[in-house]
Amino acid sequence: MKFSRDEKKHPEINVTPLIDIVFILLIFLMVSTSFNFTNSIDVNLPAAKGDEKPLVENIRIVMTKDGVVTVNDNAVQITGVESLLEEFKKTAPDATVIIEADKEVSHGNVVTVMDASRKAGYTKFAIAVEEQE
Repeated sequence: MKFSRDEKKHPEINVTPLIDIVFILLIFLMVSTSFNFTNSIDVNLPAAKGDEKPLVENIRIVMTKDGVVTVNDNAVQITGVESLLEEFKKTAPDATVIIEADKEVSHGNVVTVMDASRKAGYTKFAIAVEEQE
């Protein structure tokens, strides 16, 4: 008498339902995640973290807490910023005005310098800040 041999069947795991569940969980987590957008400049401490963009042309205005204003290393009174920027406009019409103001400089003085820059014809501004760690 001859017995039939049953071949051992290897168990198989169907992973298709597992992949479906993983994708559904992934989609649920992506949709339910809340994104927190914060300002890049802190009002109390002028610091920011971001990409550094190389500036080809720029005009650097430095304002100290003592009231000293320099435009490209030329010391001027705050009232003379506009006339000096008008001179720079002739040689660098597309320059970016970078304002480096100490955090203790009054907001009004910074706005005055920005307004003088706009009156001189400049439209691109940047405010320099310290990089956050």
